[in-house]
Amino acid sequence: GGFPSLEILEDKLTSLDLSPDEITDIFLTHFHLDHAFNSMFFPNAKVHLHESYSSRDYGSFGPIVGAMYQKIVLSWNRVEPFRNGDRLLDSVEVLESPFHSRDHVSFFLETSNCGNVFICGDICTRQIQYHEMRKGMRTDEAAAFVMKYFDRADTVIFSHDLPIFKR
Repeated sequence: GGFPSLEILEDKLTSLDLSPDEITDIFLTHFHLDHAFNSMFFPNAKVHLHESYSSRDYGSFGPIVGAMYQKIVLSWNRVEPFRNGDRLLDSVEVLESPFHSRDHVSFFLETSNCGNVFICGDICTRQIQYHEMRKGMRTDEAAAFVMKYFDRADTVIFSHDLPIFKR
């Protein structure tokens, strides 16, 4: 998440009796500040993100924004780049979804507590966008992609909204 979610993140970790040092893995659908900023607070986590992150010149983003991207990358102790179609930790399927940025992915995974989980990323950031797609108000490639995986999912995680639990 980004800076605005720091307090929520800290409250959730506290409620689970977890410290940032105990987090082992972070999965990024794409490398934008509103998704990656908080990753710098987890020194022991392996950051999983699309392999193309390393080919960008973040310094060209400007003296402040570029510096923030570079600070985040330098804070990562371990990075595990992935490609579209990879399967991570034997359960996380990487789905190419370049409708938001060229390296954007979504994730689909099987869990014991939430069933099949679809993590949209920023191709469908809020429930209202999903409902627009469902009602046919959007018929683009991104909408078709979201509907395909939404139908297979028991739980749908939106990047900027509450999840939908279908079961």
